[in-house]
Amino acid sequence: MSVKLYYQDSFMKEFTAKVISCEENKKGWKIILDKTAFYPEGGGQPADHGIIIYGEEIINVFDVHEKNEKIVHYVDAPISQNSEIKGIIDWNRRFDFMQQHTGEHIFSGVVHSMFGYNNVGFHLNEKENVVDFDGPLTESEIKNVMDRCNEVVWLNQPIVASFPNNIEELTYRSKKELHGKIRIVKAGQADVCACCGTHTNTTSQAGPIVALTQQAYKGGTRIHIVCGKRAVEYLKQRNDDCYNISHLLSVPVENIKESLSARLKEIDELKFALTQTKRQLMSAYAEKAITDGEVCVMIMDNLTSNELQKLALILSEKAKIAIAYTKLKDAKGKICIVSNDFDTNALGKFISSNLGGKGGGKPGIYQGFTEKDIDESSIIILVKKFLNQ
Repeated sequence: MSVKLYYQDSFMKEFTAKVISCEENKKGWKIILDKTAFYPEGGGQPADHGIIIYGEEIINVFDVHEKNEKIVHYVDAPISQNSEIKGIIDWNRRFDFMQQHTGEHIFSGVVHSMFGYNNVGFHLNEKENVVDFDGPLTESEIKNVMDRCNEVVWLNQPIVASFPNNIEELTYRSKKELHGKIRIVKAGQADVCACCGTHTNTTSQAGPIVALTQQAYKGGTRIHIVCGKRAVEYLKQRNDDCYNISHLLSVPVENIKESLSARLKEIDELKFALTQTKRQLMSAYAEKAITDGEVCVMIMDNLTSNELQKLALILSEKAKIAIAYTKLKDAKGKICIVSNDFDTNALGKFISSNLGGKGGGKPGIYQGFTEKDIDESSIIILVKKFLNQ
């Protein structure tokens, strides 16, 4: 059984130990030490990384797991049995996970005390800290939780981990029923929870705590949170974003919301006016479209899918088969076919077989892409060829 130094002192960055065994495996080598400060993956928290100094060699520790009460270190070079080594934890990684894990305890404890919901899922990695609760939470309620969490942070209360003998007398959170020796972590006044992870020594070391996004998930709520340095970096980036937007809008940062709303309204009005103008322009061009009453084709540049369909619908008033076409980059194009008298999907597929591309649509309207560019007369030839099949 390996002695778990990370339980004795979660802030231990270096330690010495003796190699109990070393075996080669698919990942490299796996070694077992008589004691270790490397935390093995578990409880939703990833494993520590770091290095082992063996004589003059520096050996990388890239994964750690617990198996049969032994801590297995996965390393990239062998170490002789009974050798004395020095282990050094990747402290930035460890402390980040300690902040995230402690912040999750505080957040989950506050949610439980305020709403009675349980933490039923926890996932932590280098990018995400995701917590699942078994009840619905509104945006306003989550803001209230966040306020309470940071009040706990500011109180600088102790984080205490122990293996109490009177476990049956205690009330604590746990995702599953536990037996045997149970480790209890008390996060200030916010939480009491069964947990095997590493944590900060005080609530203030885990803060600030910021909830980013939430979504309904399996009848409850999934929330992404960031804590400690991650939260500071996130808030710094959002602050920079606000000042960059302030500069772009040429307004004080405190006025960006109102100014941006006004700009978006102005853009919507301009889009509407442009759409109306394009529709009038398409109608004017459509008046000049040549048709034999059976087929009417028109090509216009730079049309969106909606505009292309509107042009085809206008042209359909002049012929049984209306085709609108617009050119794209790289000699490709977009086509729309409208007809109440012919199978537009069959015609569209026929044109695609000659020009490449694909498409589809509801009966009477086909939209698709062509791999090759084409002119109006060539489109008419293809349509006539289709009709004469």
